[in-house]
Amino acid sequence: MLLDRVQKQMLISSTEAKRLKKLGLVEGRYPNLYVTTSVAEMTGDKTDYIKNRAFDNQYYKNMIIQFLETYHSASRKEIDQLLLDKLSASLSEEQKRKKVGNLLTELSVTDGKIRNDGTKKQPIWKLV
Repeated sequence: MLLDRVQKQMLISSTEAKRLKKLGLVEGRYPNLYVTTSVAEMTGDKTDYIKNRAFDNQYYKNMIIQFLETYHSASRKEIDQLLLDKLSASLSEEQKRKKVGNLLTELSVTDGKIRNDGTKKQPIWKLV
């Protein structure tokens, strides 16, 4: 019954979530849980599993870099259009935008691969 609630994106208690995680039946961070690949395969929800599972950050960073290599610059709106629909379906729109912002910060501050040549309100991202 708990797995059914998870699949229907209904809230379960944190204790129940920990129990399902320990059994290897769900993934994700509470309360944004989704069934594991083995459960998805048994229930026929393989496409939902892939939509909910996030790729690693390097995948998204590479997409940004490839975009900048091709077009030489990008606004935040263009980067949002590039990435938002590829992020995990289990994230809210606000969480997706924050994730994109974190990726841009990592690429510019930590990795030093891109820089903002625009303003804070209207960034223009370019390769270093």
